[in-house]
Amino acid sequence: MLIVQLILINIAFIVSFSLLLPSSPWLFSISTILLIALAVMRYQHYHRQTHQILQTLLHGLRNLQDGDFSITLADKKTNKSQSQSEVLALFNQVTDKLRQEKQSLYQRELLLDKVVNASDVVTVLVNHRDTIIFANRAAEYFFNQKSMLGMSWATLLDEKLPELIPHNDKDNAIIQLLLAETNEEHSWHLSRHHLKLHGSRHQLTLLKPITKAMHQQELQTWKKVIRVINHELNNSIAPISSMCHSGNILAERLNEPQLIRVFATISKRINKLAEFIQSYSQLARLSQPKKQSFDLIKTLKQLQELYQFTLSCQNNSLMFTGDESQIEQLLINLLKNAQQACPDKGNAEKRCVVSVSSQQGKLVITVRDFGTGMPVEVLQKAFLPYYSTKADGSGIGLSICREISDGHQGQITLNNHPKGGLQVDVHLPLS
Repeated sequence: MLIVQLILINIAFIVSFSLLLPSSPWLFSISTILLIALAVMRYQHYHRQTHQILQTLLHGLRNLQDGDFSITLADKKTNKSQSQSEVLALFNQVTDKLRQEKQSLYQRELLLDKVVNASDVVTVLVNHRDTIIFANRAAEYFFNQKSMLGMSWATLLDEKLPELIPHNDKDNAIIQLLLAETNEEHSWHLSRHHLKLHGSRHQLTLLKPITKAMHQQELQTWKKVIRVINHELNNSIAPISSMCHSGNILAERLNEPQLIRVFATISKRINKLAEFIQSYSQLARLSQPKKQSFDLIKTLKQLQELYQFTLSCQNNSLMFTGDESQIEQLLINLLKNAQQACPDKGNAEKRCVVSVSSQQGKLVITVRDFGTGMPVEVLQKAFLPYYSTKADGSGIGLSICREISDGHQGQITLNNHPKGGLQVDVHLPLS
């Protein structure tokens, strides 16, 4: 546009030169001065417009450099040439695309952050200086730290988890760690990944808890074994019991006291074996919990009529969503163990105390007895199916308790109380 206007001014100058110079030199001089002034004014206007656009582009580019993609340059086509308008439109298109990509990237990062922090896998990223540059919430909870950023990974392991140091040469393994807080050994899947970020070497350490999964697999295996054994034993017991009953009738007819005693002894042992099979089959019959809302305090008060214990709870009513029959079975098993562990059978307060409270969205049921407690080696094996230190114990009570707890996405722990006795803590989610 500027070139066209300058050409028109030149043509006007040539015309005035041809027509006015021979006859009216002074008119030619005036027209020449006016044409020169017009050309200068038009050039200055174009220069100011170009400078303004460059300043606008410079301001926009600086915003992009600072990471601000929300800027949009105004485009008034009446004041700008077509090429200038195209430049501004292209700049706005680029900023719109960058803004959309930034929002998409932010959403993906936010989603990834939520997924990583919601995971129970302990995730720690360490740079080449052995400094922690990322740790999710599971890692902070695992190491009991409010923030792990900037800490030395080697120092943290030495102070909080020295049991993990011997496994530094392993990149993919299943390990056992004894946690100091609960004094329990748990199984973990350890995996390490070496990667490069910004040109430097980093190490990503992942610790996935697999204790619960292994317990579930172990219980499923035991259930299958129990079903097979029960089936075979029941098939054998039924005809033996029938033959024993017929033999007993025949011995009574023949009036043979010795045979009567023999058949009575066989019948007694068959009944004991049937009770044994029945008690062990409870673990195989435990189904998925059918959750519904019920009053836990009411259930505990009903159990107080059958078992002597002291109930400690600040609320007269506490609604919980779960399988009432399974929770009741869990409490009965724990109360039976508590009563068997207490030597004083007369005073309820010296036998068992049951405390109920809610902490951080979880229901906490604590059953404490005042017996002699458990040795450490027994505590580590207490939840194993069919493991029992009692002469007449079946060893499935605590296994059923743990499966009921796991079925409600909860956790059950055993600890010796500092003042004596055994304390069982059951943590169940309220929602």
